[in-house]
Amino acid sequence: MGAGIEDASLKGALPGGIDVRLLDGLVGRETEGLVDFVLAARPDWLGLSVYAWSAQALGAVSRALRKRAPGLLIFAGGPEATADPEVLLEDAELDFLIRGEGESLAVKALAQVLAWEEAEGRAAREGSPEGGLAPELRAGLSGLQGLVIGGTGQAGAARAPLEDLSRLASPWLSGLLGPKEGGVLWELARGCPFHCSYCYEGKGEAALRRFSRPRIEAELDGFVKDGVEQVFVLDPTFDADREGARDLLDLIGRRGSGIHWKFEVRAELLDRDLARRFSRLDASLQIGLQTADPAVSAAVHRPLDLKAFSRGIGHLNAEGVIFGIDLIYGLPGDSLGGFRKSVDFALGLQPNHLVLFPLSVLPGTVLAEEAEGLGLVAQGRPPYALISTPGFSPEALSQAGRLARAYDFFYSRGRAVSLLLQALRPLKARPSAFLGRFADWALAGGQSLDAGPEAGGPSSRDIEAAQRAFLGAEYGAKGLSGLLPALMDIVGFNAAWGRALAEGEASELRLSYDPDEVLGPGALDLAGFARSARPRPGMWTVEATARGPRLARAHGSGGPRRRA
Repeated sequence: MGAGIEDASLKGALPGGIDVRLLDGLVGRETEGLVDFVLAARPDWLGLSVYAWSAQALGAVSRALRKRAPGLLIFAGGPEATADPEVLLEDAELDFLIRGEGESLAVKALAQVLAWEEAEGRAAREGSPEGGLAPELRAGLSGLQGLVIGGTGQAGAARAPLEDLSRLASPWLSGLLGPKEGGVLWELARGCPFHCSYCYEGKGEAALRRFSRPRIEAELDGFVKDGVEQVFVLDPTFDADREGARDLLDLIGRRGSGIHWKFEVRAELLDRDLARRFSRLDASLQIGLQTADPAVSAAVHRPLDLKAFSRGIGHLNAEGVIFGIDLIYGLPGDSLGGFRKSVDFALGLQPNHLVLFPLSVLPGTVLAEEAEGLGLVAQGRPPYALISTPGFSPEALSQAGRLARAYDFFYSRGRAVSLLLQALRPLKARPSAFLGRFADWALAGGQSLDAGPEAGGPSSRDIEAAQRAFLGAEYGAKGLSGLLPALMDIVGFNAAWGRALAEGEASELRLSYDPDEVLGPGALDLAGFARSARPRPGMWTVEATARGPRLARAHGSGGPRRRA
């Protein structure tokens, strides 16, 4: 999104004969394919927006471009350029980079380059891989605050001044960006009032700065007009300003119908009124918990009130809002046992999905500055992944990673949101212990937990089969086989409903019980249900319709009964 605003600013500020284009979707291709993609546009200069996850790929692209197009001026900005300019200048072939919010600075720098080229009648670069910016131009650019010129040893230079958001061009209203498959990124604000030590935002501007209401309304109207299907709202804590959040949710509710919205919120700040407003939208929320241990959370300057967190999640569940929770393993003071407790706490809140990932000690964060004293050992290059801590050995990190993959397979990809806790109750098992055993079982049986179906990995039906097999083994080992007919009905229905909803795929089910009974509240206690319910075997189908999945009795299986 920052690259889009920067390019829109360039487009509006540079001479009219200059063609500014946004080359989107670079990362993910092979280096030579990326280079061909860039050179097909025949650019005179190229700006790279660099993040930790894209730094290695874009560094390789810049080096290959320097060989094939030595006269191309290449510069970079973004979080990685701001946080770790030394490493980026060492790894990539750059003429200069921009530290901080760089839209205005990029305009100034490129305007100066263009003016110099016009006055001198020659290109800014010498035209050979060993060359660089012309010395006179280099001297002129060096006076711009926040701009670091390659090879000058200025990597510690101050950041660019904060932008006046009212002066920044909109990439949507300028026509530079338009709707695309997968949705759009919509930046509403900058700044974060919190100071989490593992996050870039923790050392950034604490004051929230929002784009103007007229701009937000115009962009929103454009999304609706263009038929945008999904919007990712870029605001690190959307509900930090509750009244502002209410106002924006009301605006989106009035004018943004037909779009799926994704927000990042802080659970402790949610109240019932906000939850109700979210529920009126087609929306999903992502919520950072990171750890359920208040002492670990405090150590990374993120105060945690578990009661307030649970209360906020309770509001979402009461209003039927879709949400996910993030957890980080490897934080200072954490351990494998502590991470398991965090997983148990989070899953007990019944999120629609849980994102489990290892700590990255990102440069430019407080945690990176304190890493040595805290005993954190991490990679010195992107993605800066954690190697070990005093409480997390490499083996423990590996075990946590296996637990994360097992969760993703069984719960997230396996669509077991409403199933897992129900299945665990008769086993008297904690989620983390159950998923740990599942990881061991999968490994012993050669079941891959990693690749999805698009990469030749297990399909939804493969995952369902693994769920059935493992639950059968767990219940059999505990002498609970009598509960399996009801449980397998629930597993089959959950999988079929998920396929109809997500893939539009119909499924035929052989159920042991009437679905109204086995899918009702009485089956939450599987043992009690199995004692009192009477089996009613039958064939059913779950169909995908324009109004969503529908359960229907299969033809010839006792009548036309259907339900949405």
